[in-house]
Amino acid sequence: MALGGAGRVMGIDYGSRRVGVAMSDSLRMVATPLETVEAENVKLLFRRLRELVEDHQVTAVVVGLPLHMDGGKGELALAAEAFAEKIRRQLPKLGVHLWDERLSSAEAERMLRHGEAKAGRRKAMRDQLAAQLILQSWLDAGMG
Repeated sequence: MALGGAGRVMGIDYGSRRVGVAMSDSLRMVATPLETVEAENVKLLFRRLRELVEDHQVTAVVVGLPLHMDGGKGELALAAEAFAEKIRRQLPKLGVHLWDERLSSAEAERMLRHGEAKAGRRKAMRDQLAAQLILQSWLDAGMG
């Protein structure tokens, strides 16, 4: 497992229906939205995540942790923690990090409303943008 800024980082906005994915550049400075993966079939979801890890030479993953505004954990945060643990088991060579994602989905939706995205495309884009915001926040905090 590469640590301390080696390799790309994948950002994930976990949801029970869709998983938004973002990717850092090789210098770990900029996060870019990548794709949205259907999450209902866990086997296919992890197959796609493995492909992305290999294709982009990913060495770490940042999973958004949707805490309540008071910092408490609800059902969504517990689901994100369980998903991060599945990543640790399925992709054991990766560093897996949880990162506070409060308001990332709301911010992504706000950004899309001001853009040109059609309503049908907006959900998939929102998940990708949320993943980008999560990852960029992690990178900006100097965690990578």
